[in-house]
Amino acid sequence: MNKIKLSVTLAAFNVQDFIQESIGSILNQTFKDFELICIDDASDDLTSQVLKEYAEDDNRIKLILKKENQGLAVARNESLELATGKYILFLDGDDIYDNTLFEKAVHLAERERSDMVLWDYVTFYKKEEIFNLKTIPSDLLKLDASNKVALLNRPAFTWVKLLRTEKLRELKIDFPKGLTRQDIPVHWRLITELEKISILPERLSFYRQQPGATTAKKDSKLFDLVYIMDIVEGKLKDQGNFSKYKREFYTQQLNFFHGMFDNIKDDYKQKALVLIKERLSTDHLKFLKSTKLVRPQTKYFLESISGKPFASLQYASWKFARKIYRTINSNL
Repeated sequence: MNKIKLSVTLAAFNVQDFIQESIGSILNQTFKDFELICIDDASDDLTSQVLKEYAEDDNRIKLILKKENQGLAVARNESLELATGKYILFLDGDDIYDNTLFEKAVHLAERERSDMVLWDYVTFYKKEEIFNLKTIPSDLLKLDASNKVALLNRPAFTWVKLLRTEKLRELKIDFPKGLTRQDIPVHWRLITELEKISILPERLSFYRQQPGATTAKKDSKLFDLVYIMDIVEGKLKDQGNFSKYKREFYTQQLNFFHGMFDNIKDDYKQKALVLIKERLSTDHLKFLKSTKLVRPQTKYFLESISGKPFASLQYASWKFARKIYRTINSNL
């Protein structure tokens, strides 16, 4: 019996309004040699019922209905355990995918013997927007696949990656449980540890924007940005790669520090400040002095909480200017 070429995994939770479009874009792919592992993470809407109906009509679908919500990371880890394909995709149940995606990604992986294929995406609110958005030239056209620093600067989304299943298991890739932004440490490991990466410079994933999504919330889940970067740092040090990628790691970590503090609700700002100060080192502050890679507001903020009065003035000025800008634009 021939091994199946591709395992497509679809994680779903309370996406009854979108799951039909998502799974339809998967089942209608021009490439047909795939299994579809659907994990419903204990949805309390009609998502599981829709998935049951699809599974009854298509024998490529393996459906797992969980009785307890355990989060996206657990669903992805379980999907990797179940996958039988040479390659694997981790997709989300509210997004849409170009019907040529599987064919193009698998073909490129086979031709170049890739461990990973990366492609581009667009964000949308209404499905009607996709047709025009996907014709915008891809940001990947000018990217060299061997430039790992540039790749680390790409969005960490797992659903823009085709991965060699055997390689993931060899590296013992694991999505961190209980945290949002679980794509980030996996992204760092894949970019820094995989040998052969290929670029598919087309916009083939369509990322639906939902105001109520986990990544849009401004509560304590934003603390996960700090914890996630702790995981990245630990793995880089374990692999002996920290010094090699220190500049890029510090840039992302420090920008995340400020982004988390700036966006989180006031009730959580004190805890956010504690988490940042616990991690902010003299090495970080030296880095801030020597680079222009971090955003100016990040530099002002971090230096101000380190006790530099002039930085506090700069940060206050930046916040005031932003407030004026937002006020003007809201009245236009």
